[in-house]
Amino acid sequence: MLDVDGGATIPLGDFEEGAGTGEGAEAGPVFAVGFVLPRSDRFALLLGFHQARFGCEAAGCASDGRYVATGFDAGLRLALLAGRAAVPWLSLGGVTTRVEARDLPAPNGGVSKLGWGLKAGAGIWWGNEWIAVQPKVAWTRVDTELPGGDTLEMRYLSATLGVSFPF
Repeated sequence: MLDVDGGATIPLGDFEEGAGTGEGAEAGPVFAVGFVLPRSDRFALLLGFHQARFGCEAAGCASDGRYVATGFDAGLRLALLAGRAAVPWLSLGGVTTRVEARDLPAPNGGVSKLGWGLKAGAGIWWGNEWIAVQPKVAWTRVDTELPGGDTLEMRYLSATLGVSFPF
């Protein structure tokens, strides 16, 4: 199944309210594309690409500055019910992210090292054998090292609406 999602990110904890390097992020848009590979009626493998954007003016960026977090994720999805038109599910997996923080002042402005983390989600698949709609929510935790050596600890929620194309 091919999933295409769009929605919004909401920074959490110090990533939203902190005073450290890169902290003080603001909500922004998120886009994702992924594949769901069923292994049984209840379990599936997830492989995906995501890009989340965060405002970073409060974190010391220039006016209208942005973080652009781009990466891949892989995990498992568990369908709580099977064989219905509406199927609630839970997911858990790993995520890797690189952050473009070009609007941060030196020495931390630029592109981060590759960061690793976790992603947990929930949603409802609603549709038929041709197309489905999926409202989703996910919590992501990933740490990445900025060019100046400081660690950016990203914690955020994503709320998206996806369209799925079974194949």
